[in-house]
Amino acid sequence: MAPPEKRTIHRPTHRPLVYLLLLALAVAIGVAAWWLLLRPPVSPPLPVESVVPAPAVPTPAPEPGSAMPEAAAPLPGASPAQPAAPAITGECQQLGNEIKAFFTRLDREDYIAPRNLNGGTQVYVGQLLDKLFANPPVVVGETNSFFTILSNTAHFYRILKKDDVLLVKDILLNESENLEPLMALFYRWSLKAPECGNKTDLNLAMPLPGLYEYAGFFLNTLGGRSYLFRRESRLRLLVKYYSVLVLDQANGQRLNSHGIDIRPSLDSLSEEMRTAKKLKDQTAYLTTLTKLQRKYQAGSGMPKTAAAIR
Repeated sequence: MAPPEKRTIHRPTHRPLVYLLLLALAVAIGVAAWWLLLRPPVSPPLPVESVVPAPAVPTPAPEPGSAMPEAAAPLPGASPAQPAAPAITGECQQLGNEIKAFFTRLDREDYIAPRNLNGGTQVYVGQLLDKLFANPPVVVGETNSFFTILSNTAHFYRILKKDDVLLVKDILLNESENLEPLMALFYRWSLKAPECGNKTDLNLAMPLPGLYEYAGFFLNTLGGRSYLFRRESRLRLLVKYYSVLVLDQANGQRLNSHGIDIRPSLDSLSEEMRTAKKLKDQTAYLTTLTKLQRKYQAGSGMPKTAAAIR
């Protein structure tokens, strides 16, 4: 949220001409700022390091005697979002256009076109996400049953069809060079989508409660961690990184219903990230993680709805 404008107090004077000149100058500056905010973007899609996050979602008032949780951490290199409604609409359209351009390009790829997907990859991926969110993994009490551990380990193979899994693997393999900006793009959309409403025709739902279940799965269960262990190191680190950001968002909005303690995952990820060699935005990721470590070391933003799970 942009800081409130400072109000300058002018002492009374007997120079009306000076007042008129100052008023004219203020109007001119206001018109220029309005034009700069509303003009359509002409630059290419933003890279990860210049990602603009969604404005902070208002959190409920704290209970008496409890501290207000801090706002969730923004993306690396993020700048404050513009509060004006036209700016929000423009960002929704920009994000929607970037995601639709990605799916349009996918539809033309040699490994996608022969599949003859009904509605194209945009509709197909949206249906996969809906299916996954409707059938979340077990996040709490996984070790109470050996069957639950096995079920979590094979979660994606149980929920998705064989062709679905093969398609996702092909996309991850062929888009490996674009993995960082793509994951940042979809994370930005997950933050912005609730505000965008019907401002775009993207129809790609990524609700925070659903993302929270999978963040807990990857960070806090044997099945989720074993799945990541079998993945390439860069994908593993990025999934853990965005899972930590999602968990921080859930803490900020008091949606951490499982009471997952973010600190162990945050500390271990920071250590892994320092030794990573394949991430283009490694410095930006480490900066964000360091800020989160300071935030949670101070005891702010800890879940209050359930006992922490280590």
